[in-house]
Parts: sequence; structure tokens; C-alpha cells
Amino acid sequence: MGLSIRRKLFLSHFLAVLLVSGSVGSYFYLTAVRSLTENIQARLESTAALAGQAMDAAELGPIRSAADRALPVYERSLALIRSLGLTNPDLAFVYVMRHSGGRVYFVIDSDDSPEQAAPGREYTERTAALLRGFQRPSVDDQVYTDEWGAFMSGYAPLRNGNGEYLVGLDMRADELRRKLSAVRTAGGASLAASVLLAVLFSRVLSAKVTKPVRMLIARCRAIAKGDPDQQVQIRSGDELEELVEAFNTMSQELTESRAQAEEARRSLEHARDLLELRVA
Repeated sequence: MGLSIRRKLFLSHFLAVLLVSGSVGSYFYLTAVRSLTENIQARLESTAALAGQAMDAAELGPIRSAADRALPVYERSLALIRSLGLTNPDLAFVYVMRHSGGRVYFVIDSDDSPEQAAPGREYTERTAALLRGFQRPSVDDQVYTDEWGAFMSGYAPLRNGNGEYLVGLDMRADELRRKLSAVRTAGGASLAASVLLAVLFSRVLSAKVTKPVRMLIARCRAIAKGDPDQQVQIRSGDELEELVEAFNTMSQELTESRAQAEEARRSLEHARDLLELRVA
């Protein structure tokens, strides 16, 4: 058995509403994700640029090895970058790096755990954004992973660094994922609301079309059984109402035709009785 008209109308309206709402919802979701990512990248880049101007690379020249951690300039610079990290709770680490001979070395690392990178330690996970950071402010285009974890980072050259020093800011990937998760939750709720709206809208529209059809079917069956007097009452303001009015007119004319036929039958029987009486 094929699909009923009501089911066909329901599916067609449901798919149409779902397609429209889903397309609009997907567009706004992707736009929100892209906007959030770009906003985070812009904040990292601008914060790194400000941090780069707050430090003078000319003072960091003596810091070359782990033994230089005892120098007053190292202690002052470490306190400075840690204070910079405290101003933004989204940041995990702040550090200063030096570029020399095609290699990148740590100068200062704000990490206060035993895994803190000592001055002079080489950093081998060099990304394109990091290398650009020695010349101008830049930011990672995605999350990168190293031995300290997964991060998105911003970079900027230090004042008077001459392309040799940069400051880097790390945002943990789980913080970025948390922000994106909030957007996904809102997008999922919007999609669920769209599906619910599509179901309700489709049921109402399909019922509005099929209800008059079902009433007409019932009246046709009643007429077939000899009950032509009842009228179908529908006020839809569209072609269905015109169809119902035409059906009622047809039903009324059929009733009148049956009454006339019945009257003609009775007249014929009466004439026959009179004729038989005369013959008798």
C-alpha cells in the first residue's frame, strides 16, 4: 500500500521546514564557530603584541643557560611574564624565546612546575607562526601539541629584539574546546528546536488539508448508503472550502433529484391504480 496523502504532505512539509531551518542553523553555527576562533586568535595576537612591548630584549642578553637563572634580570623578567599570565585566566604559559643560528631556545618560561623550560633549552617544535613571531605578531592557525600539552599560541617580537627575541602566549586546547563546546550546545539546542518546529508545523498543515478530504469521503459513503441530507461544514478560506461548497451543492441537488424521482414514482403508482380501477 502506498503512502497516504496525509503522510506525503507531512513528509514533504517536514523535509522542507527541516531543510530551511537546518540550513539557516548550520550557517549560523559555522559562523559562530569561525567568529569565536577568530576572536580568540585576535586576542592572543594582540595580547602578545602588548606583552612584547612591555619587555626590552636588550636586558635579556646575559640569559643564555640554566645557570643564569640566578641573575637578577632573570628573576625580574620571570616575575614580569608571570604577572602578564595572571592578567588573563585563559593563558596557561607565557615565555620568551631566542632565535639564533636557525634554532629556537627558551630564555624565560613562566611554568612554575618541575617541567619548567630552563634558559638555553632548545625548542624543536617550530611552527610557521612561531617563526613569524620573531618578526611580527602572529598566531597559530590550529591547535598544536608538544611535551607540555595541546595549545593555541600567539607570538610577538620583543621591543629592541631585532628579530632575535619573541614572547609567546599559550592557551590550552581544553579551554578552546570548552568555548567551542558551548557554541555546539547552543547549535544542538537550535537544531532540536528546528526539528520540533518542523514536526508541529508539518502535522498542522497536513491535518488542515486532509481533514476536509476525510469528511468528504465519509459523506460520500453516507450518500451511497442513502443518507444524502447532511452537509459538510469547513471554513478554511481556500480552494478546499470551495470544493466542500461544491460538494454540498451537489449533495443538495442529488437530494432534490431523489425527492422528485420519488414523487414521480408515487404519481405513476397512483395513475396505475386509477387505471386499474377504471378497467375493473
